[in-house]
Amino acid sequence: MQIYLVPVAVTQARVQLLAEQAAKAPPRIINDAVLDVFAAKNQVERDAIVDIKA
Repeated sequence: MQIYLVPVAVTQARVQLLAEQAAKAPPRIINDAVLDVFAAKNQVERDAIVDIKA
């Protein structure tokens, strides 16, 4: 079984999303938080690809 580490940026984005959901933030704010999670994941994947190519 492989274990994948979750980068700090992704974890922070997820925590922020949960905090905003718990605070009953407006849908626009929650949508922005969801996009932040995906953006953090994408950036980590891009950085990993660059590291592999280097």
